[in-house]
Amino acid sequence: MIGMIGKIHKKQVKKGVPFKNYFLAGFCGVLAIGSIAMTIETATSGMEIASLEKIENKLVEDRRDIEEMLVKTLSSRELQQKSKELGFTKPENLVYISQILPVAKLP
Repeated sequence: MIGMIGKIHKKQVKKGVPFKNYFLAGFCGVLAIGSIAMTIETATSGMEIASLEKIENKLVEDRRDIEEMLVKTLSSRELQQKSKELGFTKPENLVYISQILPVAKLP
């Protein structure tokens, strides 16, 4: 009878080990899936950041071009050239307008 109890005890121990193995394998599977999901999320975030950096660089370049255009437009040479194109010239005879003088005095 003692020999039979030992065999039953050994069979019970063997049945518990596969459950632990399945649990461990399942836990490792969940960790692996979580790791893959985080990797995908990180890659997606990296692509979004790269896209935003491209947009930022384009906007910085556009701003630089606009500032350059503004400086050219406001420069004195550009203003002189545009004034000549529009027909403005330098005056030869300057007439200064001063205080209004009376035309006739009352006696």
